[in-house]
Amino acid sequence: MFADQLSSEQRQVVFDLAVMLAHADHDVSEEEQQYLKNFSGAFGIEYDLDKSDMNIDNALMAFTTRRDKIILLQELVKLSYKDGHFGQEEQENVFMIAQKIGLNDPELLIRVETWVREGVNWIYEGEQMLES
Repeated sequence: MFADQLSSEQRQVVFDLAVMLAHADHDVSEEEQQYLKNFSGAFGIEYDLDKSDMNIDNALMAFTTRRDKIILLQELVKLSYKDGHFGQEEQENVFMIAQKIGLNDPELLIRVETWVREGVNWIYEGEQMLES
């Protein structure tokens, strides 16, 4: 997990944004809930799925380096894949966040999405091999 390279403040923001993203399609799936539980447990973050009062612009100020911003986007795309697909609402929200943090380079976003998708496929293939 690359999130372990972030500060505790940044990890809290990743969690909060992930909660908002999970709500984007109005259906927080079991897989998304499990991801959020795992993330909160791993980093000692309170598992709270109500982020309606969050100020996104203020929260994003915690991300100052390109490295931290890429990790943020990677974690959000990873959550988006937990329900089996990177849906339109999720894509729009990730793109909006990328714009707000100054990483609105379509090529970079495609690379991050490809990185996550290949990781998801790698895990799936391994699970299939071990089950057979």
